[in-house]
This record gives sequence, C-alpha cells and structure tokens, in this order.
Amino acid sequence: MPNGPILFAHADRAFTEALSAALREQPAMPPLVSVADGAAALGEYLRAHRAGAAPRLVIADLALPRLDGRATALALRATERGLATPPAALLLYTAEAAGDELKALLSRCGRAVHLQRPTALPVAEQARRLMIAIEKLLAQLGGRA
Repeated sequence: MPNGPILFAHADRAFTEALSAALREQPAMPPLVSVADGAAALGEYLRAHRAGAAPRLVIADLALPRLDGRATALALRATERGLATPPAALLLYTAEAAGDELKALLSRCGRAVHLQRPTALPVAEQARRLMIAIEKLLAQLGGRA
C-alpha cells in the first residue's frame, strides 16, 4: 500500500481548512495535501509518486471543477495502472446519494468507497465526521501512520 499523505480534492476552502484542523488534532494521522480540482489532484498524485510517497488515500468530491470526481477517479486508476503501482484507497465524498451510476463507478475503480456528505450540518461537524471515517478506513487498510 502507498505510504504517503492523504490527498484531498475538494473545492470548498472552508471545508478543507476544517478537515485539515481536525486531522492536525490526530497526531497519528498522515499529513493532508489538499487541492481544489480534479486536474490538480492528478498532478499532485504524480508529483508525490515521483517523490516516492504516493498518497495512501485519495478523497475526492464528485463536483470538482476542471475534472469532476468521476473522471478524476477513473484517470487516477488509469495512471496507477500505467505506473504499475498498487491502487491507493479512494473515498468519494459527496452530497450525492449512492445511485446505480455511482455504485458502478465504485465497482469499476476497485478499492473505492462512497461517503455521503451531510451538507445540512455545520462545516466543522462535517469535517469531524469525515475525519472519523478516514481513521476507520485507514485502520481497515492497515494504513495508520
């Protein structure tokens, strides 16, 4: 499994800052690298891979600018295949419910899960809940720092 940071692709700056703050409170968590769109996520993945620290977990919103989360997820898997590297865990974190199209995407990507974002909650609470999900996912994958 990759041993690098968590790569977080989300366009909401306030949410990204809240998640960063929540993760900093957990010293055993890997560092968070955040980007605001799907194309930047792929660029950061390649940069980290070249540096020998490919992300252990990629979290992407489906509603990303430039390259949406669906295209980002598929391009990430194609990149990993091209680099002959094990796939990072992928968490699609979005306000969208898990319909048939999203379930098909998760199946196609492999090593991928969906978590619906509770947008009615304050940003800090959303970030706290996502941080808990990240901890559980990394523990299941054996990826705690």
